[in-house]
Amino acid sequence: MEPLARADWFKFRSVDFTQLDALEDCLEAFAKRELDGVVIRQVYPEAYMREISSRIERHEPPFHVFPRGADPHKARQGKHLYGITLVAADRDLPEYFRVAEGFRVQCRDLFRDGADYEARLKSIFEVLGGGRSVELPRNPDGQGYMPATIRILPSGAAIDLHCDNNLSHHPSYAHLKTVCDVSDQLSFFLTLNAPGGGGELFVYSRRWSDSDDVGSQYVVSKDASLVEGCECLALKPQPGDLILFAGGRIYHRVAPTEGTRPRYTIGGFLARANEGRTLYYWS
Repeated sequence: MEPLARADWFKFRSVDFTQLDALEDCLEAFAKRELDGVVIRQVYPEAYMREISSRIERHEPPFHVFPRGADPHKARQGKHLYGITLVAADRDLPEYFRVAEGFRVQCRDLFRDGADYEARLKSIFEVLGGGRSVELPRNPDGQGYMPATIRILPSGAAIDLHCDNNLSHHPSYAHLKTVCDVSDQLSFFLTLNAPGGGGELFVYSRRWSDSDDVGSQYVVSKDASLVEGCECLALKPQPGDLILFAGGRIYHRVAPTEGTRPRYTIGGFLARANEGRTLYYWS
């Protein structure tokens, strides 16, 4: 990761994957507002990330492409996802759970000759959670949620300013809110491919509050005026690095990518169970 300018308002730690135990039970620090973000360097070797990125470029395995369209090849020329997020799915969610089942199989295929992505993710969160069990939430019919999505930002693509606590206002979060505390969820992503320029994750000193949202209204992005005059920091994890940060309460965005190399990341969200010590992850 590029050097990070420290700031009192953004409490941050960075360790190598081989030193993961140094972050043991750090989720308690997140809960107490004593920590805002961590980067775990080289969760996977950079060379292996290049191979994974090549498979993604070849659409191997053939993941579900979002946004949906008659021509998936055309959809892959712009900003898109492999998989589907909970807030992008239809309200009754049959497509979401169908895509989620296929995504888990395809993700295992994507990482077939290395450490399984989902298994490695769970093992990391178990350490960060102080030994808590880590599970994928399931709906009342026993269907599993999406474990992650792969986000692809070609040249010039960006992600607008937002704060993930707002996601809980979306109707598709109704069941998830009965399972875990989504009011202060954490965001995570593993960088698979870094663009030639741009693509930084910008985090802002402004923190989310209920008054930032209009009632229970879900919005895709917030007006940039919300962070006008606020301090910010840029984070750019390198291929193989995993970042976990308090995206529920911290306003953030992704800067436009530059150059011919797209930005590839795989990630989702993490939250504590409403009851017990379990941690849940989803996208």
